[in-house]
Amino acid sequence: MTTLPPHLQTRLDRELDEGESIRWVAQPLYRLLKKQAVIAWRLCLLATAFFGGLFMLIGIMEHFFPDPDPRNSDSPLGMMIFGGIVFLVGLCSLPLFLWGVKRTADNTIYALTNKRAIIIFIDIDGSITERDYRGDELVHLARKEYKDGSGTLTFESARGAGHSPQTASRHKFHAIERVIDVERMLRDQFGQC
Repeated sequence: MTTLPPHLQTRLDRELDEGESIRWVAQPLYRLLKKQAVIAWRLCLLATAFFGGLFMLIGIMEHFFPDPDPRNSDSPLGMMIFGGIVFLVGLCSLPLFLWGVKRTADNTIYALTNKRAIIIFIDIDGSITERDYRGDELVHLARKEYKDGSGTLTFESARGAGHSPQTASRHKFHAIERVIDVERMLRDQFGQC
């Protein structure tokens, strides 16, 4: 079980009901989130390269095949510069992706108590988003496990919905160690979800 930093432990303790005890607590693994952020950044870079390249191509075409009417002509140099800027913004955005996942890893708490599953996220302004799921609300568990045993546990909650698949909402214990052990804990405690 992970030991939380004192400021996060205090936040978690505030959420517990009287007589409620923690069975498991964790935070998302930064190394997994970082890997996923780099993949997302590469896709973003591909999109910015495409759009930036498109503007550059339009600028080149405008340069070599100008409109005979000068009133309809845009500056080809402006289009090429804009395309280059779009690409450079995408290229330089990796630190933003990494900052975002670092914040998520540092400010998210996952907990399993003797009564419920809890997800807490502390926002940049100090506000807290807390979600909790009692055993009778969990209708389905799905596990994605990597070679090292870490992974993501996705569960559906049908709070007040009569367990209808159309009204269930999905939530995750994202990027956690020993994901199969956590799944077993949830199943043992709350039955066969």
